[in-house]
Amino acid sequence: MRKSSALILLIAACFVSTSIAQSESSGVRTPGWNRGLFGGYGNGVSDNSGFRRVTFGARFGRVLTSEHGLGILRGTLEWNAEVTPVEFFNYGQTVYTVGVTPLVAKWNFTSGERTVPFFEVVGGALFSSEKFPAGDTAKVNFQTGAGVGFHRFVRRGRAIDVEVRALHISNASIGNHNPGVNAQLQFQLGYTWFK
Repeated sequence: MRKSSALILLIAACFVSTSIAQSESSGVRTPGWNRGLFGGYGNGVSDNSGFRRVTFGARFGRVLTSEHGLGILRGTLEWNAEVTPVEFFNYGQTVYTVGVTPLVAKWNFTSGERTVPFFEVVGGALFSSEKFPAGDTAKVNFQTGAGVGFHRFVRRGRAIDVEVRALHISNASIGNHNPGVNAQLQFQLGYTWFK
């Protein structure tokens, strides 16, 4: 009798702990708004290895769908917009920019409990204090790319976000020259509040 009671208590404890973990990440499993803060560091790759970037910003978005799919591919579609009022690029000289990224389309893989990995595509613009990169280029550049990361839920509807993005920066030939930054890796750490 004691063994069966202990087994029932163990099963109940597992069920309760799973329910608590899922309720902590419930904000990413159903439609709802979110907001967050983040900071990041970027480094150029290959021919752009002397390129450095420091970023601080905020994001605002919405989980658009309930969960879809099966198994490890089950997830939700999320849209975010980001504003980075503090960005510094250094490639021999330091340039201050402001970034606006209206497209951050994200697929959250929600089959996990407390950790929710994601894949994202991003697109936006950078407005710099001077022509960037240096030369006869432009003060406006565009950035596109993709990234991977995860939300780690620490409380109900609260998550620490870790991600890495591969980005391409170009002025789309609005300047006389378009040297761009062909490849850059951006590492970001943030905190998101889900409703």
